[in-house]
Amino acid sequence: MMLDTAKFEWRLGVPYSSEFQSEYSPSKDILKGHYEAFLSPNKLLHRWQSLGESNSFSLGEIGFGTGVNFLSCCELWLKTAPKSATLYYFSVESMPFCKTDLEQFADLSPSLSTLYQELLEKYPAAIQGFHNIDIGNGRIKLCLMQGSVQEQLTALAESNCSEYRLHRKKGINAWFLNHFLVQEQSSLWHAKIPQVIASLSAENATLSTYGVASNVTNELENAGFKISIEDSSGRQYQILSAQFQTTQRCREPASKGANQWHLNKRNNITLDKQAKITIIGAGISGCTTAAALSKRGYRVTVVDRHATAGQEGSGNPQAIIYPKLSTQENTLPRINLHAIMYAARFYKPFWDQGFGQQCGVLVLPKSGTSDEYFSQIAEKFSTTPAFVKLAHQREIAFYSGISLNASHGLFFPTLGWVPPSLVCQKLLKDHNISIIQENISQIEWNQQTQQWSLFTGAGSATMMSDAVVIANAHDCENFEQTNFLGINKLRGQITEFPATKQSQNLATVICGEGYIVPAKNGFHGLGASYNVNVHDKKVRPADHQTNLSKINSTDSAIGAILRSSDAKIVEPSNIRGRANFRCTTRDYLPIVGPVPVLESMLSDFDFLRTDARKDSLQMGTYHPNLFINCGMGSRGLGYAPLTAELLAADISHELAPLERELRKAMHPSRFIIRDLKKKRI
Repeated sequence: MMLDTAKFEWRLGVPYSSEFQSEYSPSKDILKGHYEAFLSPNKLLHRWQSLGESNSFSLGEIGFGTGVNFLSCCELWLKTAPKSATLYYFSVESMPFCKTDLEQFADLSPSLSTLYQELLEKYPAAIQGFHNIDIGNGRIKLCLMQGSVQEQLTALAESNCSEYRLHRKKGINAWFLNHFLVQEQSSLWHAKIPQVIASLSAENATLSTYGVASNVTNELENAGFKISIEDSSGRQYQILSAQFQTTQRCREPASKGANQWHLNKRNNITLDKQAKITIIGAGISGCTTAAALSKRGYRVTVVDRHATAGQEGSGNPQAIIYPKLSTQENTLPRINLHAIMYAARFYKPFWDQGFGQQCGVLVLPKSGTSDEYFSQIAEKFSTTPAFVKLAHQREIAFYSGISLNASHGLFFPTLGWVPPSLVCQKLLKDHNISIIQENISQIEWNQQTQQWSLFTGAGSATMMSDAVVIANAHDCENFEQTNFLGINKLRGQITEFPATKQSQNLATVICGEGYIVPAKNGFHGLGASYNVNVHDKKVRPADHQTNLSKINSTDSAIGAILRSSDAKIVEPSNIRGRANFRCTTRDYLPIVGPVPVLESMLSDFDFLRTDARKDSLQMGTYHPNLFINCGMGSRGLGYAPLTAELLAADISHELAPLERELRKAMHPSRFIIRDLKKKRI
C-alpha cells in the first residue's frame, strides 16, 4: 500500500510540519537540538565506547522524519563503536518524506552530507512495510518501517501476545520518540503504544523525547519506564528521559489468532561467534545466507557437491530479477515487492563492479492481461516512478533501444540481470568463506556433543557443526528432517541465442510470455521452459524452440529482429543452452526458518483438526539449530538476499527485518499447520 508523504514548509530555516503544526527539530541548530534531545539523554557515546568486539546495539525510533537522528547516530557509531560491532536501527514513519524532499535536508548538516548521500541512494519509496538499508559497509542496518506506528511495531514483534513479543530475541536498547507522536492531542498517539514499546525493550532500555503531553508521561510510567524531566532552561521544550525498569512481561489470555506454532518452545543452544555454521548448498540462497552470517561474525563453511559455487540452479550465465506486482495486498505480492526492492539495493555493488547490468526490466502484457490491469498497477505506484512507471510506445522504444509493437509496459529502472554463479563465488571470496566439495546425504543430531554430524553418501561422518542451514534446493528432500516439505522439482532450460546487428541494440531486459536479456559476448539469454516430470539435464532442441516461441509471443518485433537478414542460421540442435532444476513450493513462496520436528508438531497441534480456528498459546517444536532456506522457484535472485537476512537475524536472535505476517507466510511449519486445519494429514 502506498502512503501519503510528509508535507512541510520552511520557517526561519527550519522544516515545519503543516500536518502537526510544529517544527521537525527541537532547535534552530538542528544537529545540536537532536543531540541534546535524543543522543545525549540515552548516553549513547558512553554506551557505544564500552561495547565489546562483535557486539550489537539495537535502537528503536518512532518518527524517522528528516533522518537527522539516524544519520547523527551513524556518524557517532562509526566514530566510537568497535569496527566489528553492528548497530540495528528500527525506525517507524507513518508519513515518510519523498526522496526529492529529503534531498533538501542534506545541505542543512554539512558534517552528515556523505552519510545523507548514501541514505538517499538507497532511500525507499513511500510503500507500507519494512525496508532494509545497509549503511557504512554494513556496520549499520536500518529497518525503516513505513506505516501506522502501532501496526508496524506490532509486526516487528515475534507474537501478538505481549508476553512473547521478544521470545528469545534481543530487545531494543534505546528509544527515540518523535515530538509529533508525544505532543498534546497527537493523532499519532495510542494508549497501547507504551505497552508495545515496553514489550520490545531490553532490560534497562532507555528512552528520550521532548515536549511531552502529561497523558503520555503517565502511560509510559504505567508501562514500566522511570521518568526524568530535564529543566527547559534555554530551550523551547522540556526533555524527557526514561529507563525501563520492568523485565516481567505482562501475561494475557490467548488472543484471536494466537496460535504460536512459529515460536520454538525449546531453548536453542545459543551460538557464540566461535560457533561453526555449515551451509549445505552453494547456490544463490546458500551463498547469500553464508555472507549474511559471516557479516555477523560467525565462522561459516559451505558444503556442496561441486568444488565451485553456483553450478546447479544458479549456474545460468544471465539471470534476471523478475518483478511481479499486483493490484492486491495479499501475502504473495507483498513479499515479492519487498524482495525485489531489497534485491535492487543488494546487487547494486555487483552491477557497479561489472557483474551483469542494472539496465532496467521492461514487463510487457502477457496474452489475456488487460490494458486496465497494467493501468491499475501504474496508478497504485504512481508516486514511485523511480521504482516502476507505466511506459507507452515511445518510452518503450527509448528504454529498450529497439522498436516494439507493444503499446504499453511497466518499466523497473532499478532492476536488471546478473551472472548468479559469479555472484555466488564473489560472495564467498569477499567474506573469506571456504567451500568443501562433499555430497551430504544425511545429517544427525549428536546429543552428546550437542552438534550436528554430516554424512556423505558413503555413510561416513565428514564433519561436525554447531548449526546447519539446508540450502540445497530440491535435494532437501533427501534429509529425514525436511522430507515432509513436499517441494517440487521443476526442469527449466534457457537458450543462448546469437545476437544480430539489430538485437545488439537491446538495452534492457524484456519480460512477457518469455524473457530476453541484452547481449553478452554476442549472445542473448532467452527463457525459460517449464518441464514437469522431466529429470534430464540434457539440452533439448524442442525447449529452445519453446523459448523462441515465447519471446516471439512476448512481442513479435523481437522475434523478427532475431530472424533479421544478418542473423546466423542456427539449427535448434546446435543452439547453445543450459538446463537445470527449480525448487518450487505449493504456494510459490520460499521456505525459510527453523526446521520443525514433524511428529511433535502433529501431536501438539492435533486440536486444529477439529477446531481450525482455535486460539492457543501452544508453541512449536524445532530441531536444535537446524534451519532451511530454499523453495525460490524461478525467483531466487529476487528472494535470496531478503531470506538470507531473515534467516541470519533469526540465528543471531535479532529482531526480524520483515513483518511477522510475511515471515510466517514463508515459515517451514506453515504446510503442517494448513494441512492439519484442512485434515489432509
